[in-house]
Amino acid sequence: MKRISNIVKGIVGKLPLKNQKNLFERISWTNEKILKHQGGSLVKQITVSGLNISYRRPYELLHTYHELFVNQIYRFKAASDKPVIIDCGSNIGVSVLYFKTLYPGALITAFEPDKQNFSLLKLNVETNKLSGVTLCNSAVWIHNDVISFSSSGSEASHISDGADSSSTTIKATRLNDMLEEHETIDFLKIDIEGAEWEVLKDCAKNLQKVEHLFLEYHGKTGENEKLNNILSIINQVGFSVYFQNAADLLTQPFLHKTTGTLYDVQLNIFCFR
Repeated sequence: MKRISNIVKGIVGKLPLKNQKNLFERISWTNEKILKHQGGSLVKQITVSGLNISYRRPYELLHTYHELFVNQIYRFKAASDKPVIIDCGSNIGVSVLYFKTLYPGALITAFEPDKQNFSLLKLNVETNKLSGVTLCNSAVWIHNDVISFSSSGSEASHISDGADSSSTTIKATRLNDMLEEHETIDFLKIDIEGAEWEVLKDCAKNLQKVEHLFLEYHGKTGENEKLNNILSIINQVGFSVYFQNAADLLTQPFLHKTTGTLYDVQLNIFCFR
């Protein structure tokens, strides 16, 4: 794995920027068709780009792999060969695999509260013999206590109010405490299914330590103040921003002003200096 990663990294440094999008292997047409007809309950494995990836939900794997390895939405230029990366919401670990392929020497702390997802995250780190990765089976939050969590074994698992039947109590980890421990964080990823607003407020004073911040915002169409406040925090610490739709959930927003689901709006917010 280390040898493969070093080769890939060497190639990356020599390629023109416009050609780097096609650096990694695509999932073949045949494998994509097979994946689309698989169920989502049993653990399966696929080998692609020299990586062995275990997964349950094929659609989520296809979507995440395409975003990270084909489009490379997390690609960034680090100041050293050992960037500090904090990955909040690692799911099954495709993001960790991408970061370690990009920077084999990266020091990564990966948080994933969902037990099913965490078991696959751990398996993918171990199977691919990754070092320098600290795995935390806890929810990133604003204190170090316990919190209610709705677990679905998917990307939609989230901190909850404890009212639904899938809720359980899990350990929480205060992100601000972790940021306090570092002088510089090269990449901070926050994809925590709706908890990002509270967490961002709590660690705002330490965001100046972060060089690159990826934030997936989850909200309702009427929550303008929440999004405005998030952007205000980002602006105050000196980030420039770029927005992408993470999901187009309302095809006719003037007629259907809400989805009736947990979130109406999902935005990818890229923050950089």
